[in-house]
Amino acid sequence: MSTFDQGQSLAQLGEHFRRLRLARNIPQETLAAESGLGLSTVKRLENGRGCNLSAMLQLLAALGYADRLEQFFAQLAVEAARESDDSMGDRRRASAPRKATEESTVD
Repeated sequence: MSTFDQGQSLAQLGEHFRRLRLARNIPQETLAAESGLGLSTVKRLENGRGCNLSAMLQLLAALGYADRLEQFFAQLAVEAARESDDSMGDRRRASAPRKATEESTVD
């Protein structure tokens, strides 16, 4: 079983964003302006301190990755459906079982 390390994931995400920005030869200031976000948000993300999801989506759109987001979400939906199909034999209720009422327990 794998352990999720949020700090490591944020650092990797920040590094990926930095590489995407540099591959397009865009300064942090320009990316901030084009995304409608503050420079501190761009710096915070690239330094591995994260940002909110809305800001991340704005940055991805400013970097030209909006179309890839749609592909990513479509792929997630396919994988979720596949996992659901695979586990149908082990299906469990999402809510707590109902308590028996007096009427159903009285003979």
